[in-house]
Amino acid sequence: MKVGVVFPSRFEDPGEFLADARAMETAGVDSIWLQDQNDGLDPLLMLAAIAAVTSRLRLGLIPESPSPLAVEGRGGGSDQRQISTLQQLSRNRIVEASTESWHRVEVPADRDAWASTLERAQQEGAHGVLVPSDPRLLDILRHPDDAIERSDLILAQG
Repeated sequence: MKVGVVFPSRFEDPGEFLADARAMETAGVDSIWLQDQNDGLDPLLMLAAIAAVTSRLRLGLIPESPSPLAVEGRGGGSDQRQISTLQQLSRNRIVEASTESWHRVEVPADRDAWASTLERAQQEGAHGVLVPSDPRLLDILRHPDDAIERSDLILAQG
């Protein structure tokens, strides 16, 4: 089952934003997706930056309207030039969403919830799941089979 992570359309620190993308790639995520929102930053430029610092992650764009997930839905000629440029810069890593079925899911509470979410999506015939970016997800993806119980790392405030 493919896992796509939806990144926010804004960020505070570009270094952290790009480090998060690299961490997701290292954890085995298939794709990074950005929501095309008028009030956020330009998602195609953000995807180009992600493409520059990663080598395997596929890149997806969720259009502003809820209809099919596809980069082709952006419209006019200048947008098509930008998409073609992104496709070349990323070495053809743009997700062909029109040929894949992605289910949006919530961030899992724990590993068991994540396993059941993936199983349910697979039974429904999805190619993958889209989940919002969250540190809990990264931990689950890095250590899928074992809960890390580190009581020695509990911080005390005083």
